[in-house]
Formats: sequence, C-alpha cells, structure tokens
Amino acid sequence: MNSESLYYCKRVLIYCIGLFLLATGVSLSVLSNLGVSPLNTLPYVLSRITSAEMGLCTSLVFVGFIALQAVILRREFKMATLLQILCSFLFGYFVSLASACTSCLPACGSYPHQLLYLIASMALVALGILFYLSADLLSLPGEGVMQAVSYKSGIAFSHSKICFDCTMVAGAILLSYIFFQRLEGVREGTAIAAVGVGGFLNLFTRLWKNKLVHFLDRRDEEEEDCSETAG
Repeated sequence: MNSESLYYCKRVLIYCIGLFLLATGVSLSVLSNLGVSPLNTLPYVLSRITSAEMGLCTSLVFVGFIALQAVILRREFKMATLLQILCSFLFGYFVSLASACTSCLPACGSYPHQLLYLIASMALVALGILFYLSADLLSLPGEGVMQAVSYKSGIAFSHSKICFDCTMVAGAILLSYIFFQRLEGVREGTAIAAVGVGGFLNLFTRLWKNKLVHFLDRRDEEEEDCSETAG
C-alpha cells in the first residue's frame, strides 16, 4: 500500500471511529432517560411513535436534512452533497449497533446513575465530533443544513446552530404532545447536553487535536523517509 492510499485509509478509519463514538454517546443519552441531545430529539420521538429502530429513524431524518439543503440552496446545491446519504445510513447503522452494545449495561436505578450516563454520553459525543471532523471527509446532514442556512442568510454558523437545535427540540415537543400527551426525549439532559458537549469538545480539542492531525498528516513524513531511503 502506497502512502497516498494509507493516508486516505487513516482518514476513513478516524471518520468511522468518530461516527461510532458519536452513536454510542447518543445511545447512552437514551439509556440515561434524562433527554437526548437537541439534534437527536426528533429521531428519538419518531422512533417512539413508529416503534422503529432509532438508527433507521436517524437515517431517514438525516436524508430529510439533505432534501432541506437542496430547498435552501436551490441552484447552488451541489450533487456531491448527495454523498451525505452514505454517511446518513452509516451513522444510522452505528446507532443501532451502539444501542445493541449498550443494552447490556445496567438500567439506571437512581438519579446520580442517570447523570453518570449523561456525562459519559456528552464526552463520547464530543470525542466523536472531534474524530469525524478531523478526518475532513463528509459532514453529517444536520451540520450541512446549518452551513446552508448560515451561507444563505449571512448569519454566523453558531447562531444558525442554535436556531436549528431549537427547531429540532420544538418539533420533538410538538410531536410528543400530539402522540403521547407528554414529553418524550426532551428533559433537563437535553439542555445540559447543548452546553456540556461544547465544553467537552473544547477540552478534547486542546488535548488531542494536534495528535490526531499529526496521525493523519504523516503522509509527507513517510514520503520524505522513502525519498531518503531511495537516495
């Protein structure tokens, strides 16, 4: 395997690890029963309504996000964005896989136990985001919608994210009361995750971002070593 192939294999590996960590964090947030993160509230409620696996609902909602990008961007929508369908179903598969893996964990018997799962969830989500963004491959459709809104409206991406998260939570609350007459998937953990994931992400970025970048960018060093050996 040449250095170019190895370089892309490492990026795909880090990308997949990131998505799986992210999916495991989502599964732990469900297990905590304190509310899932804002982006996952709608897939969670839909899974409760339809009794379908959350992984499948996540994939379908993410495909809807791709369609939303097309509506927002119109003629500026790039066909390459359709590749996000691949990562939508890959992430959905990882959510189902992670749910199966975490199903063997003991159910929460107390509020501190729930908080423990929630904290672990936030840490894994943040670590997953760091990994998958560092790979610099396909962005997840939710992020794509935020970028599209930011691009067309001119507002900052951070503000776009806040609006998007609030819309997702509002949609989940509306569906919860229509179908269950109570809240499903939206609790104090949803608000905590909205802040806590960012805190963990900042910490992990300081600790490991440079190491990840170094691992992914060793192609040049390897090429230099090969040149010196050949010389």
